[in-house]
Amino acid sequence: MTQPVWGYTGGMPKVSIYLPDPLYDAVRKHDIPVSAVTQQALEEAVRHRVNAEWIARVRSREPRVHSRVDTSALLDEVRTEFGT
Repeated sequence: MTQPVWGYTGGMPKVSIYLPDPLYDAVRKHDIPVSAVTQQALEEAVRHRVNAEWIARVRSREPRVHSRVDTSALLDEVRTEFGT
């Protein structure tokens, strides 16, 4: 078995988070699994950031098509044609 280096055992790294006392008390009172909830929140935050970065890259590209489609008018035509 390898020796831990500064608390890192080769599995997942440990991270400290700080909570205000009232939040800490509520988390403990309701037996909320801090590690699992934190992991889920961080995974969601990373997905959100990656998605936002992708959107920014796509929006910064030169347009491939220089015409625009009026989707509102197109939907109105479809609704008229199909009677909805």
